[in-house]
Amino acid sequence: MGELKTTFQISSAPPVVDNICLRNVQLPLPSAPEAWHRLGQRQPCSMSLKLSCCSIVASAAEDDVSLSLDYGQLYRRIEEHVRHWPNVYDGAAKRLPAVGLHGEPISGSPIVDHGQDVTLLAGRIAGLALGYLSETALEINTKRAGTIQEDFGVCEIFLHLPKAILRAEQGLSYRCLSTLGHSSDGVAAAVVTEGEFRIQNIRCHCIIGINVHERLEKQTVIVSLAFKGPGHHQWMTGFMEMYQEMTRIVAEEVDKTTFQSVEALVTLIARIVTVDFGNELVTVRAEKPNALAFSEGTGVEVTRSRSFFV
Repeated sequence: MGELKTTFQISSAPPVVDNICLRNVQLPLPSAPEAWHRLGQRQPCSMSLKLSCCSIVASAAEDDVSLSLDYGQLYRRIEEHVRHWPNVYDGAAKRLPAVGLHGEPISGSPIVDHGQDVTLLAGRIAGLALGYLSETALEINTKRAGTIQEDFGVCEIFLHLPKAILRAEQGLSYRCLSTLGHSSDGVAAAVVTEGEFRIQNIRCHCIIGINVHERLEKQTVIVSLAFKGPGHHQWMTGFMEMYQEMTRIVAEEVDKTTFQSVEALVTLIARIVTVDFGNELVTVRAEKPNALAFSEGTGVEVTRSRSFFV
């Protein structure tokens, strides 16, 4: 990743960076996006987390877990916080505020219920993880100076909500990268440097293909969309406000098409997503699962910007 322009001071990555990982943790959410747009509905959510620090060298050399981060304690802090979601609850745990690249708070959209906003949830989890890292590094370094670098930390979070969107069989995913940063007056924060949304496996049915038998009736086409950008609060908030409607429109428009090529289909989808819904960049994949007998899917993937069309 290139140089980050932010109002917060972010330390460069040291030569040795190690990772503490939690993979596919099941976090039943008291409130989350769901297919029927109802508020306050419990929903399944899986989370994977990678917390990067410098480093676990001393712990490994002495075979001493007290010189490293405790992933069990990190999990318990996250699980306790999520049980109260979307209410703010930290208990005794240290949680850093989540901010965008320009220092703006990750506070959610004024027209999206906080329980429906996965960027808010990810920001709070990143704040907990980086707060835990800062707290633990200070405790360890008090006993043994220089064991863990206190001004460096990166947290990557992946949230998957499999039932968030009616027409998308694999639902909605959100990945964010947050870095430990400090303001000019020394206040620590989780600075969101990168965000990515994925809408996976939108099931559509249309006439597509050049073979005679493919022109007889509609076949299944699976469409997936990916959106990636810097940690600016504005574009992520805009996405949360319109992704449900955008998915519905894409599915309905694809169902009407009669293209001969998948290339033409993915280009149409990219145009809808960027021009009609104002997204700056999208990666579109469309697959025909029934095109070849011994292939799970055949398709085309393209990345297009809004400027490509306008």
